[in-house]
Amino acid sequence: MQDLSISLRQAVALHQQGRLAEADAAYRAVLDIMPDHADTLRLWGLVALQSGAAEAACARLSRAIAVNPGSAEALHVLGGAFRQAGDLEKALGSYRRATVLRPVFPECHFNHGNALIQAERPLEAAVAYRMAVIQQPLAANSRLNLAGVLNRIGDPAGAALQARAAVALEPQQPAMLTALGRAETGLGNAAIAERTHGRAFRLYPRQESLAYEHGLALSAVGRIEEAGPLLHTLARSTNATVRLGAKLALHRLVIRCTDGNDYRRAAAVVLNTWDGQVSDGTAMLPMRVRIESSSACNLRCRHCTTGVAYHSTERRLLKAEMFERILRELKGIEGLVSGVMYLGGEPLMNPQLESMIRRLRDETSIDQIHFVTNAMLATEERCRALADCGVEKIYVSIDGRSPEENDAIRRGSHYPTVRRNLNLMRRYLEPAGVQLIISNNVLRRPGDPPTPVVPAFLIEDFPGLPIATNYAYKWPGWTQTGEDPALVVDINPGRRHGNCGAPFTESVIRPNGDVTLCCYDISGIEVMGNLSQGSLADIWNGERYRAVRLAMIAGDEAALPGVCRNCPVYTGEEIQERPASVPIPVPGVVAV
Repeated sequence: MQDLSISLRQAVALHQQGRLAEADAAYRAVLDIMPDHADTLRLWGLVALQSGAAEAACARLSRAIAVNPGSAEALHVLGGAFRQAGDLEKALGSYRRATVLRPVFPECHFNHGNALIQAERPLEAAVAYRMAVIQQPLAANSRLNLAGVLNRIGDPAGAALQARAAVALEPQQPAMLTALGRAETGLGNAAIAERTHGRAFRLYPRQESLAYEHGLALSAVGRIEEAGPLLHTLARSTNATVRLGAKLALHRLVIRCTDGNDYRRAAAVVLNTWDGQVSDGTAMLPMRVRIESSSACNLRCRHCTTGVAYHSTERRLLKAEMFERILRELKGIEGLVSGVMYLGGEPLMNPQLESMIRRLRDETSIDQIHFVTNAMLATEERCRALADCGVEKIYVSIDGRSPEENDAIRRGSHYPTVRRNLNLMRRYLEPAGVQLIISNNVLRRPGDPPTPVVPAFLIEDFPGLPIATNYAYKWPGWTQTGEDPALVVDINPGRRHGNCGAPFTESVIRPNGDVTLCCYDISGIEVMGNLSQGSLADIWNGERYRAVRLAMIAGDEAALPGVCRNCPVYTGEEIQERPASVPIPVPGVVAV
């Protein structure tokens, strides 16, 4: 027996030295003499686990527990073996049994928490981590993981408390600082979060994950000139997760700038032109793609370029062959965020619309898809298909101040049909999580308020549905027709931007493969290239696109294409209505 004890001590010594193969053989020699020696079986199983032989570890540890069912330590190690073998439920069961046998077992509580996180059970994980912290208050990793899960379940104050303690225990560890920075972000303390993430980044400037967190924190406090170059560097990372995260963060920066009408900073983010760097107009690939699923339309609206100049451009449905080509192009754009299946026609005219949306969601990085419809072609069958295809939002166009005005503006529309179809869409799509929004354009008249009033009939007919009411833009290519002398073009200074973000952020593809400049060019006036002649990436950074961007940045209006100089975003032009019953103001004449 004394020799056996010596042999076991020798095996343990080899194990502690990391000589796993020799330790394995030594434990086996002990077991040849005493096959049911529980401690040796447990250690033999641990060697297998540390060697990456998870299945062998499970078998050996199960033998150890059969010999000694009360061994909490063996159950703890078995939990790790089951996790490594991919059997999460058995792992959870082993950890649970171990902590019942030995309630004060901080290491097991910690690993139980890790397994619960892996099983997507964060509330239970928080309990396990908290037990580990209570039993071993100076274990920084337990506090770190507890902070992470508390952040996840919506307790940023609790997360901050644990993260501060972790930082106090290990102030030079970047993981602790990162957890604290995230908790401060959750509490709304953006400036403190930035300082915390900045401290971690300065400690370890070559760690890309820390640089990424710092870039996000700089963005949150509006230090875009510092965030932009840092995120651009990370967007070239060989780490796919960091690279994609940086690209998405850059896109969010662009949105933040454009939402604030700060187009020059948005352009600087896209082009990475900081510290006086000169740009040739080359931009990071677009964050949004607009695909015209149908340039054909069943209506002829008075205020729409498609309606008044229907035959000014080729009208067709997007065919399967061209969609496949588009899909191949989009698969190569990492970080593409949103897609719009609409430009100047009626998407529901394309019977393949739903399958196209589904494939965009399934086969590209796009996760936000919407389109605009006049709802005249909505049927029960189409509603079922739309509910199942993955579309996020659908805008339904209903214009004017009354049902009669809608039908007069939207020639070919029939408001009772639209009302019935929209209610049908609500019945099928709202339970599926699809957001429906009414897009309501009204023609401005003399004396109208600066902000249009939402028509009462829409509120009454569609209670609870969001309604976006705007004065009608004058779209590029729209011309006054002889039959509509009451419609005129006027300037709304409040709408003039003198700049635009579209050439920096969005690509537009028509059914014939033409890539056009922006979503306002619904007649395909400014074609930047065609997918049959080049890739989307090449067109996006081709000479024509780059020239537009440089002219936009320089404020050189004369160098911009005509579609820009006649765009409502740039010019502020609106279509206004001068009904016969409304006097037309004459400059210099005061009405009495």
